[in-house]
Amino acid sequence: MTYKEAVAYLESLIDYERTPAGAAATRVWNLDRTLHMLRAVEDPHVRLPCLHIAGTKGKGSTAAMAAAIFTAAGHRTGLYTSPHLITFRERIRIDDRLIPERDVVGLVQQVRPLIESMRETEMGPPSFHEAYTLLAFLHFVREEADFAVIETGLGGRLDATNVVRPVACGLTRIGLDHTAELGDTIEEIAREKAGIIKPGVSVISAPQEPSVLEVFQEVALERGAQLLVVGESPAPRVSELRQDKSHQLITIEGRQRLYADLKCPLLGAHQAENAALAIGLVEIAEQHGLEVGEEAIRKGLAEVRWPGRFQIVSRRPTIILDGAHDELGAAALVRTLEATIPGRRIILVLGLHGDKDASAIAGQLCPVADRVICTASSSPRALEAEELQRVVFRLCEHTSAYTPVAAAVRAAIAQATQSDAVVITGSLYVVGEAMQALGAAEVE
Repeated sequence: MTYKEAVAYLESLIDYERTPAGAAATRVWNLDRTLHMLRAVEDPHVRLPCLHIAGTKGKGSTAAMAAAIFTAAGHRTGLYTSPHLITFRERIRIDDRLIPERDVVGLVQQVRPLIESMRETEMGPPSFHEAYTLLAFLHFVREEADFAVIETGLGGRLDATNVVRPVACGLTRIGLDHTAELGDTIEEIAREKAGIIKPGVSVISAPQEPSVLEVFQEVALERGAQLLVVGESPAPRVSELRQDKSHQLITIEGRQRLYADLKCPLLGAHQAENAALAIGLVEIAEQHGLEVGEEAIRKGLAEVRWPGRFQIVSRRPTIILDGAHDELGAAALVRTLEATIPGRRIILVLGLHGDKDASAIAGQLCPVADRVICTASSSPRALEAEELQRVVFRLCEHTSAYTPVAAAVRAAIAQATQSDAVVITGSLYVVGEAMQALGAAEVE
């Protein structure tokens, strides 16, 4: 089996990330398939101390920060995230090194008979995410990871990752997203995310709307879990933030110590909040015997890489890639643009999935854009560029539509002067295709 054949096999499984919203509703959601597979390979997840992180916005950045800190402290650290930008290998890393192709092949060959045997059962075959979660646990244990940081894929309560036994749980900002699968209200979505809270396991939340926090408090109380909220004592809080075009300096008052002027290459006030959440989770891990220390926290934050999140890949013109894909993310992107490149003329390349609130997202982004180029990724869930253009035209009369994404990127650069900014956003799939078009992908 070649690497391409292994990936093709995984892609042949039901993939809720790429199928239209609501398709998952036709299939029973539970953890039975994941637990069945894990039992068949001697429960590697039970042997893996970890952090577990869920949320609507920022969970990947928070996970990357925490993992970078553990790596800086000398711990062999696994990181499991989704989706990917360029290659499936991005989803499974150890010490920020992507899983090698040969290991993907070996793991797929190992688990394929198990997956095929499930087709004849009432459970049916696993989804892509369930299978890839199995691969991650197997890889981390086989490579003798000391610790892992696990990000949920969709929701939390019934996500395949919700079989872990973490030392702490993290909940990032909650917003209206994946409503077809998770619920129509922010409270329903919050309850699904809060499903990762484990009995007796401490949980730290980012600041939330009052109704969301009420849900978290109720679930934490039911499960005897201590709930901390960033910005409220005794949880960490951001006390000072300064930023320029390449990094920001963050002062965070932690539970154990004051971290003055932490350098972080991920820009935006929302990333400072994510850093506080990550540090809070790391401090809990320290209480469970994992040695970290202030020096590792400083080094890890300074060296963290998380492509596609306000990533500047060119300066003349300035080209920014950002995976904002909902109203919450779009608002954060606007605030970061205003803080880092104030007064700059912006050409926006925007592509969204069809299940997103295009009017709300465009309503955040279009007021700061001089012109908008609408596009669509190759994902089956993508909103057609012409349909998006009809939404955008009500907010910005200087609009056009180009597909594929590479054509939209070329059109934006052709219209930009060296002092302008081209901002490419709306979906991580759009960002990934733009990276490839720009030659900015960092694939090992």
